[in-house]
Amino acid sequence: MILFYKKKIKLIFFLIIIILALISIIHSFNQSQKYSYDFHYYPAKLVSEGINHYQYVLDGKHDRGPSDRMLYSQDGIYGHGLFIVLLPLTFMDWNTAKAVWAFFNILFCFFILFFLRKKFHLSNKIFILSACLFLMSTPLRINIGYGQQTLFTFLFFLLPFIFRGKISILLSGLSYFKYNIGYALFIYIFSLKNLNKVLISLVPCIVGWLSYSYITNTSALKNFFEPFLVLGHFFSITNHLPVTIFSLLKEIGFNNYLVMAIPLILSFLVIYKLKEVKNDLFKLSIVCLVSLSFTAHQLHDYILLLPLLIFSLINFNLLVSKINLIVIFYFFFFLRIISLFFNFMPWDFPYGYFGYLNNSLIILILFLNFKNLKIKFK
Repeated sequence: MILFYKKKIKLIFFLIIIILALISIIHSFNQSQKYSYDFHYYPAKLVSEGINHYQYVLDGKHDRGPSDRMLYSQDGIYGHGLFIVLLPLTFMDWNTAKAVWAFFNILFCFFILFFLRKKFHLSNKIFILSACLFLMSTPLRINIGYGQQTLFTFLFFLLPFIFRGKISILLSGLSYFKYNIGYALFIYIFSLKNLNKVLISLVPCIVGWLSYSYITNTSALKNFFEPFLVLGHFFSITNHLPVTIFSLLKEIGFNNYLVMAIPLILSFLVIYKLKEVKNDLFKLSIVCLVSLSFTAHQLHDYILLLPLLIFSLINFNLLVSKINLIVIFYFFFFLRIISLFFNFMPWDFPYGYFGYLNNSLIILILFLNFKNLKIKFK
């Protein structure tokens, strides 16, 4: 009888979280029709008209004024290829395009979850629990509701860890379009010391760059550097990009490019050590943590904690897994609760003291997990 009631309670629990996850997805889709402010439709629209949106920014035309054609939070800080990928959506009106992009974002969610389950042979209990927590999380809702490109990036970021072969390496290069995430995958592929894989992964960037140059009638050499110039432009604007503990280097007078170089060097040193790791899920979790630790991120990018969530649930007996889960729940749910008391919106947290706290927490769990590189996990 006791066993029967335990099974019934578990069933009710899983039914509740599945329903909550579905409600969260529906709510996020509805929010996307009101907002989608981060969906880079308008920069891609400029490209579709033959206008170089990078030069548009560098010329000072992106000034938030009434004549600015790059609206909302669409600053165009991505690689050339993303705007080529988004070109088909620019033939639709804004309302239709953002609905289609929200639908794609939801598809990306389910592909990510499906691939992770298939690769790591997750039990029904672990899969349903991790999937529902992911789908209910604040970062996931922001991704869909505000039309972000992180789910697109994350899907292709995962591929080399899920599938073997040149096609997965080729497609993984699509994640490079969002530098603050894709750079960690590039370092990982580079650390494998396989030049062929490195070159194959760069194909989407090269095709995107050359296509962008051709469509906008821009010198390929000049156009190659423009995304970095635009990034540097926004990096120099106080409080424009989220802070990390490395932002303090800028405050004490370090050169902007040196401030960006130091975290990249640290990223390489950590990822290079992963050659000792046999567990692919743990390896993927560490690469995601490296990305979140050493570059600036808005709250929506913390969907990259999903592999660590799954790893920690599988290895729940470990102390480090329990610490991981506390930090993950902080980013997935507690920050939203805290925001109600501090009168913040979730996207305000990557700035100021909370920004430093958030980055410090991620670096802490990276360090704690990094200490366990040689442990044989499940």
